[in-house]
Parts: sequence; structure tokens; C-alpha cells
Amino acid sequence: MLDLPRTPVGIGYVVALVGAILTSVLLGLALWVKSAHKPSVVLVSANDDPKVVVPGIVPDALARDFARDFVVTLENYLPTTVTKSLAFLESRIAPQGFHEFERLSVSLKKLVKESKQSSQLLADDPATARVMRDGQRIEVILGATRRIYVEGALLQEARVIYRFALVPGEPSRDNPTGLLVIGFSVKLQDRDKEEGNGKKRP
Repeated sequence: MLDLPRTPVGIGYVVALVGAILTSVLLGLALWVKSAHKPSVVLVSANDDPKVVVPGIVPDALARDFARDFVVTLENYLPTTVTKSLAFLESRIAPQGFHEFERLSVSLKKLVKESKQSSQLLADDPATARVMRDGQRIEVILGATRRIYVEGALLQEARVIYRFALVPGEPSRDNPTGLLVIGFSVKLQDRDKEEGNGKKRP
């Protein structure tokens, strides 16, 4: 048995050693408990407050915020930012809609380059968007005000309605929600009061 001198220094050493051993044991136990616990919910950050999401279920609020984020990124651009924005959105396009989105990207980049066009979108409150479901497919309809500028001069301002078709996919680093866009359409609200019509994009 180790015989330590019964001095303040010896006693302090023993106390420090016992404390270090207890701390290591407690930390190891805490890490084991944490690693064994499998979370049943995932926190997803959106434009407004974080939401608790049950895996495999897409709440209406998440679908609305995802569609709003997508269209705001798509329609807010300058000649210097349009390419980066479109590249970012590619990770949110479903495989069956990728070809059409690629065609849209090429056309938009060409238009912006040739005309020096820029766009500003003021999306409505996500709470006002409509969400409809058909099996795994989710449709989101939301409104916005879009302004088109050419070389700094306002060319057009109009109320527009966007309609998105979404499906759940696998979350990834580039797309944490896992939601994907199959396709979407946009129309001028003043020209057609019936939702669902308009040019499809993609």
C-alpha cells in the first residue's frame, strides 16, 4: 500500500487524485448515456422560429417556409448573383424535375447577361400560403410582389402566384430539410384569378 506522508501537501495530492478519478467516471457515464439516446425529433431552422419536426412527417409550416425560401432565392438576383443562386437551388430539385430546371437556369442566365436584368421579390407572410396534400406529394401556393429592373430602371411590378409541388427526400448537408421540388408554376395574379394556371417552371 502506498504510504503518503500525513502532511497538507500529501493530503491535497490524495484529494486531487480522487477528484480526478470521479470526474473521469462521471464524464464517461454521461457520454455513454448520450450516445445510447436516439432522438425522436429534429430541430429545423426556417425564416421564423425553429420548429420541432417528427422524422418522416412534413408539417405544413415547414413546407410553406421551404417553398418561400426557394422562390425568394430564385427571384431575388442581380447579374452578379444569379449563377450562384441557381447553383444553390439545384440541390433542392427532384431528379424528375432537374432537366426542366436546368433549361430554366440556362435561359435565365442568358437573359440576365444580355439585358442586365435584376429582380426583387417581396414574398407574402408564409402563414398565408396554402398547403395541399396527395399522398407523399405536397403542393404549396403562395403570393408575392415581383419587381423586374433593367439597368436599374423599374420595368415591371406585378402580383404573382407561385405553385410548388414538393416531395420528401433524404436530408443532406446541402439540403438539411430533405424536401425536393418536382416542379412549379408562376402566373400574374391580375391576369388570371384561377390558381393553378400559368407557365410551368420547370
